[in-house]
Amino acid sequence: MFEYRITKYNPANRIDGRYVVDDWTSFSDIGKRFDKTELTYEKYLEIETAYIECCIDLLSKARIRILSIEQAECYSEDVLLPASVSDISEIRHLIAACLREQCWFKLTGKDFFIHFGYDYYMYIGSMLPAATVEETAIRYGLFCELCPSPYNASEQ
Repeated sequence: MFEYRITKYNPANRIDGRYVVDDWTSFSDIGKRFDKTELTYEKYLEIETAYIECCIDLLSKARIRILSIEQAECYSEDVLLPASVSDISEIRHLIAACLREQCWFKLTGKDFFIHFGYDYYMYIGSMLPAATVEETAIRYGLFCELCPSPYNASEQ
């Protein structure tokens, strides 16, 4: 399985692995200014939607029909985390809740995973060809880098 970090962050802006551009990293940053520009709810939603649709597209390409939810943590009464999920609209809802820090979990399927990390990082593991994953990320305005997930049990 290949592992990728897919984010809104341009790798060209990393120096020694550290992202050097002042940029938002959380839903709670809405209303704050970054590089003289306010993060609006609309701009946040545009990026959140790109992450969600990238995931849905990759799930479709990998022919994943059902995902298990593992190591779930819930921080909001508004979110109910099932043991597994197969409904696309429910997957979208759960990913949005995770990106908004209302919960945290790992989504896993056969030869596939999605993990979300701090600072709006997303990790994908898949048997899909690297070019397919990269092209999909680019289609949604995101950047794709080969990078192991720090949330894998084998990495801890």
